[in-house]
Amino acid sequence: MAPSKRQAVLIGVNQCGYDVQLPALRYAESDAQDLRAVLLDQDYGTFHDGDVKMFLGADATWRDIKAYLRGIAFESGPSDVLLVYFAGHALVPEWNEQLDAYLVTADLDPDALPREPDNGLRMSFLKRDVFEAFAGTSFLVLDCCQAGIYADADRRHAAAIETYRTQVDRHSALLACPKGGVARENTDYGHGVLTHHVLRALRGEAADEARRVSFARMAAFVAEQGIDPPPAQWVKTYGPAIPLTQPPVSRHDRQTFNTPANPGVIRPCKNPLEDHANSIMQLLGRMFRGANRPSHHAQQVELIRYAVDADSVAVVQFAGDGISVVDKTPRFDYELLRPMLELAADEAVQYRTSMPGHVVSDGARRRILCVPVKAVDDRLVAYAVVDPAPAQLEMGEPLAVILRAVWDSDPINKPVESEMIVMTALRAAFGRMPTPVYEYAFTSYQKLVDSLTMVFQPVVELSRHPTGVGVYSFEALARRKEGDTGAPMAVLQMAHQWGDRFIIERDALLVSKAIRSYAKAAVAANWQGIKPLSVNVAVRSLLRDSYLHQVSRALVEADVNPQTLTLEISEQDPIMPGPGEDWPQKPLEYFHRRLTTLARDLHINFAVDDFGVGHASLARMAELRLTQIKVDRAVLHHPLAVEELELVAKVARYARDQGDAPHPRAVVVEGYDEKAPIALKQIWDLGIHHVQGYFCGAVASTSLQPLDRQIQEEIAAQVKGER
Repeated sequence: MAPSKRQAVLIGVNQCGYDVQLPALRYAESDAQDLRAVLLDQDYGTFHDGDVKMFLGADATWRDIKAYLRGIAFESGPSDVLLVYFAGHALVPEWNEQLDAYLVTADLDPDALPREPDNGLRMSFLKRDVFEAFAGTSFLVLDCCQAGIYADADRRHAAAIETYRTQVDRHSALLACPKGGVARENTDYGHGVLTHHVLRALRGEAADEARRVSFARMAAFVAEQGIDPPPAQWVKTYGPAIPLTQPPVSRHDRQTFNTPANPGVIRPCKNPLEDHANSIMQLLGRMFRGANRPSHHAQQVELIRYAVDADSVAVVQFAGDGISVVDKTPRFDYELLRPMLELAADEAVQYRTSMPGHVVSDGARRRILCVPVKAVDDRLVAYAVVDPAPAQLEMGEPLAVILRAVWDSDPINKPVESEMIVMTALRAAFGRMPTPVYEYAFTSYQKLVDSLTMVFQPVVELSRHPTGVGVYSFEALARRKEGDTGAPMAVLQMAHQWGDRFIIERDALLVSKAIRSYAKAAVAANWQGIKPLSVNVAVRSLLRDSYLHQVSRALVEADVNPQTLTLEISEQDPIMPGPGEDWPQKPLEYFHRRLTTLARDLHINFAVDDFGVGHASLARMAELRLTQIKVDRAVLHHPLAVEELELVAKVARYARDQGDAPHPRAVVVEGYDEKAPIALKQIWDLGIHHVQGYFCGAVASTSLQPLDRQIQEEIAAQVKGER
């Protein structure tokens, strides 16, 4: 890593520029000098003499300051630190509509600005051309009137929702007052009020246990001093970590830090969402669990309005022929907001759904958060959120991701599932989540999976004779409720976005529920003996002993013979090492050895699920020799379906034909129904005698139902080719 540089640029101007109608200040220049003394203090300063640049009085010219700051930004590296301080006046020209302000330097000429607006030190220049360009961590302190304008500087009309791009996430600022506010000097202090408290903080009054003062602690200290109007601040990413002043390190401390006996402190890497973890949790609470959230009969737009504390919300459609409102809350005034919506339309149509969202603002301080949610041909549907709470809007892109996920879910009728969909969208967009959000998501997912119902679909044994047709086994299927024909795929698949812990917990909960429910259903069915049961499982779960312990425990507690259970290996998962894993054999060989050990120790069976789709390849079917083979319904609808099924049957007979096994491997054709282009007779003639699906009245149920006589006769007739 290249050596880091810590640089400070301190600007103080008492006398105003040319013909600026502002009173002279008393302490701005001495404030900058006093701050320099603190930063360079031999006991606690962290800057070196040559790295602190002063621009005072008549020498503080906008041209020199801009050139110096641009030079620093251009030569900066990721480990560098930059502190910029300004004490003086700020000027907001009448023609500028308070979208930007000038820091008043000794040579500022207001009369020249309408023609040459860059002939001055603009707040937008600091943000755009200095801090956005600076590769390291940067800090800004503005002790001047109108300092709060900096927060909105250079945000013209439609701006990307992220307040800062990547580099500016490493930027923090302390502003003497909000936009329109006044900063004051105090003769008792002999300083500007803000600077007085900044100096107190840096001299140790804001120090932590190790006597270090970071920008975050300094800003928090200043905010607690009761300044009126209160200063504005934000502290991003690295603000809490970098000290501006700290105690000297003695020889003894230096030796202690370097000794192997003191390993230091461990902490996780900084997560970009951690600064917003509390805001995210609060928003999720209001959206999905709040006692005052709108009722089940409310519109989704009203729920969003309540959650983000907005003035109004609408679903709008941007199309070539104009803007239309699809849905809205009562206070949404289309005619009033139309000019802003037209600006939003230009931005939305250009970027469509590739940009999570953008903010449109006007001179009246009204803001509309526009979040595209669906694009169809030349039409774009978006949320228009009018004046959401500033704390929510400060979240930036995560807020847009949350709202887009709300659109894709059902927060009114399915709040638990919808909340998990939202958190999964954040996980997909930003990777690792802050620990509180991650742990809450894990608990929520456990509840969601546990709310599912297990139904049992029969696997039918074929025969040419009605008495030989019957239930061979059952497969346990997860459903939101009994009677649903489709699986809750969104619930089941979101675990893969979160990783192994969620996948294993999902599979452990489902197999336990399946075994318990199956044991109770078998007792109620009063059959002679218990039919085999199959349950789906992910590859990653079979590699973890914690999952297998849960399987064994469930079998013991339900008093079910382990040989009854077949675990169907999901086609969705590749058989390969996970990140950081190293297997001693080739993947399929390693996994086959794992299955052999499990079959021997646990006395359970395995099947390759859904051959023909996903990762259920011919190689998997052929090399995992212990398994049964389940053929996906997609094979039935392939033009070469008969040839593919014939190949499967040959693979199933191979071990027996070689004399290595007494029987061929069982083959089950899944997803068979009346629309299948292949007849049951063709399947029977290939030597495949087990079929599963919705045909001839066979259904999936929480109870175990035998086939009635009429169904047996119908299936036997089809096997003989009579139907």
